[in-house]
Amino acid sequence: MCAAPISAGEVAWTAADADWERLQVAAAEAFAADDVAGATDRWAAALRAARANFEANDPRLATSLANWALALRLRGDAVADRLFTDALKIWHEASAWLDRQRFAHRARSSAFHLRLQAKHGSAYDANLRSRGETLLHAGRDATAALAAGAAAQAPDRAVLQALRSAPLDATRKVLAAAHLLAAPVPRQDAPVRAAQEGS
Repeated sequence: MCAAPISAGEVAWTAADADWERLQVAAAEAFAADDVAGATDRWAAALRAARANFEANDPRLATSLANWALALRLRGDAVADRLFTDALKIWHEASAWLDRQRFAHRARSSAFHLRLQAKHGSAYDANLRSRGETLLHAGRDATAALAAGAAAQAPDRAVLQALRSAPLDATRKVLAAAHLLAAPVPRQDAPVRAAQEGS
């Protein structure tokens, strides 16, 4: 793990990253508008982009596989189960990908915060990595729920807006992987079951 700021020679965000995100956002918007055909076309394009440009354990590839699996399941295609399994495998391996990522230092609200971050950069880096791991677990859990047959819904519009303001580094890549995944609809009996199990 390295807390050093990203230098000009290191590329944190590429055209491939931007293209993949644009396709997934467009798919999410189409899915939210009940345009399943439009979402399917964009999910297919995003999967092609992920396979061509991302590492085998990049969580964005897992998102692409899961979303494409959902599209195939909606068509009644049995290959969806295998794709969900492949996506889950990548989510499990994504920690190794996260370990190799660099996080850009961010400007804070004051010179004090900048000095604090310079002095304790490793703590900031560790915090970002911890948040990244939390997002990886959330993505894996959501994919597992979809694989188990949960109904899906488009990502929340507010989440899509928040994503656009994220820094162009590993933070945004992990946020995109977790939040551009078609979200499983929570089960209606979950609170009841949780209350029963807690009693």
